[in-house]
Amino acid sequence: MAAEDGVTFQPQSKLFQDFTVRCRMQRLTSGHVDMNQFRRRFAMAVAGVDDPASDGWRDILRAGSVLADDLLAPFLAIAGAARDGLPCPPDEELARIYGTNSQGRIRRLLDHYEKCGLIVVRTDFSGRRSVSIPELGYATEPLEA
Repeated sequence: MAAEDGVTFQPQSKLFQDFTVRCRMQRLTSGHVDMNQFRRRFAMAVAGVDDPASDGWRDILRAGSVLADDLLAPFLAIAGAARDGLPCPPDEELARIYGTNSQGRIRRLLDHYEKCGLIVVRTDFSGRRSVSIPELGYATEPLEA
């Protein structure tokens, strides 16, 4: 589901209902996943968390545990890029992951992460943005802003 076009723009309640219907159609139990567990797992899937039990993701998920489930996916995408030494995902990608078309909302979300102490955003003199996650010692490569 997480890989489908436009899925992040759907309400969480609709996504959860779709998930349970798909499970029933495949004759699977939904694993006793409630709405809260679904939100967190869906955020991880959208952000590309392939193995939440691996050392790198476990640390990232621990750092992001202070965030509400609806704010988690963009943080995970940034943290995954930082862990891998990649550039910070562009605002357009973060907006898609978050389920919005507003890049301004993403900038406010990054400000929120920074005020919470989760990240440090740096913009160099040429306008390239990089994001550090001090708790983990990770940093993204600079990205043209």
